[in-house]
Amino acid sequence: MRWLCSLVLVALVVASCSDDGGSSADPGSSLAQPATSTSDPSGTTTLRPPTPTDPPERIDPTIGSLVIPCRPADASVLPERPGVDDEVVVIGTGSDRGGIGTPGAGTGIVEMIEVLADYCNAHGGLHGRDLRVIEYDAAAFEAADRVDEACVEVVSLVGHAFLQKIETALSAAACGLPLYSGGTDLVPTDPFPLHGHLAGVFTDPGTAAAIVLVGPDTPLAAADRAARRQAIELAGGVMTVAGEVAYPIDSVPDWELIAAQVRATGGGQVHIAGGCDQAVLPFVDVAERASWRPVIVATAVAYDSACLDTAQPDRLLIEIPFLPFEDGDAAPATAAHAELLDQIGAPRTGHGLLAASEFWRWASSAQECLADADLTCFAQARAAQADWTGGGLHPALASDGSSEGCAIVLGVEDGEFVRRLPSEPGTYDCASERSVVLPVGP
Repeated sequence: MRWLCSLVLVALVVASCSDDGGSSADPGSSLAQPATSTSDPSGTTTLRPPTPTDPPERIDPTIGSLVIPCRPADASVLPERPGVDDEVVVIGTGSDRGGIGTPGAGTGIVEMIEVLADYCNAHGGLHGRDLRVIEYDAAAFEAADRVDEACVEVVSLVGHAFLQKIETALSAAACGLPLYSGGTDLVPTDPFPLHGHLAGVFTDPGTAAAIVLVGPDTPLAAADRAARRQAIELAGGVMTVAGEVAYPIDSVPDWELIAAQVRATGGGQVHIAGGCDQAVLPFVDVAERASWRPVIVATAVAYDSACLDTAQPDRLLIEIPFLPFEDGDAAPATAAHAELLDQIGAPRTGHGLLAASEFWRWASSAQECLADADLTCFAQARAAQADWTGGGLHPALASDGSSEGCAIVLGVEDGEFVRRLPSEPGTYDCASERSVVLPVGP
């Protein structure tokens, strides 16, 4: 059976070899100074500094089944637009890691985009130019401002995971900035409410029959909870929704109060949206201190080593829409990305893998679209990329963004992530006839 699988995928790749091979702009570049001078004084916009280590030495024309679109070339003539000059192509990526209620959110995305920019540059770049990266930290509430900055600094925003998705989309549309999100909002959500067979992983599946939905107090998060509720109700069976609880992102949440509200609903299965440090671990720690042991179901953003420190490892499940790092040789594309991250000492995260897919997707379009004066080319190229898998990172997406809706459920055991469903590496739990496919969000 299945449940909600949000797949947010994204593709980027672009760059050209430079003397240092890193992904920060040359101080002499005509793009470097504007990016620095327009940076927010609080540090919400930063030009990535030179990488502290050499760029990846391994030069391989493929990652999984993906043919790397970066290649050596003489500098070609490109239409004049923000983020492009004779030497570099500048892209942006985004996070909310500076927010009071979202500390660290999006770090894995930023680090993945940066390492893939280095990797592209090591392969020769794009249109004879190096790829450079600017990070925009929206701090949960400043997405529109950060996108306005990006509109005059970069050619595309790739791999971002801003919570303010509507504001991001509106600001980007106003200036024609192509967006390639790296969060879990690009692919149609396909909620599957952990029907009997997943709850049966535990000895008391009856306890988990009543579900409580917990997430941020944003409009789109509320819409996601409504979608999950609809999916559970339409799917029928023994599972029911006992209640919904929202937590604030503009302040440090009172997890004692939130957990008490959840427990008062009588729910035994808690679906919680948010990262490990931000939401999952604080909630589980409160439950542990109260000797309360609900089944906790987290989303792909919780596929992070921080969640291995959970106080209730036997009760934590994480739904992911991609092949995990633990699959090893059974997931060659994932393994290749893991190798790149390991070379620079960056952490392996679920959001990073989704950002990698969108990075490669953008890059696969950029060879054609950067030479096109009409940036609607990116939307057209994306629509033409049927059966996109990011080289094997996740199940195929159709040209309209739809997917069968496949999932993997991970648990935590002995300080490691382990597969719960299905148990065979390299496989997914797919059952389209039992899923409820919902419209693509903005």
